[in-house]
Amino acid sequence: MSEPLLTIVVPCYNEEEVLTESSQQLDKVLVELINQQQVSSKSKLLFVNDGSTDDTWKIIKELQKAKSEFEGISFSRNFGHQNALIAGMATANKYSD
Repeated sequence: MSEPLLTIVVPCYNEEEVLTESSQQLDKVLVELINQQQVSSKSKLLFVNDGSTDDTWKIIKELQKAKSEFEGISFSRNFGHQNALIAGMATANKYSD
């Protein structure tokens, strides 16, 4: 039996001050789950930039370059936390193919 694929959706709005640290902490959890064979090695952290006006999207793009398990999508404007989660879940479906 193969491990389940996990995508952790992280809505982000003006998170530049905490995003790097948050991503490191979430990555530690994901790597541990992968190492324990609790989830698939293809699991992801998906950051959804919800129209931030600071450097959140720039940081997300840098994170994507640094680690293959980091992904990001960006809204052109703020649509709200719930819509960011929904978009993230819809995007996560593409990883299961």
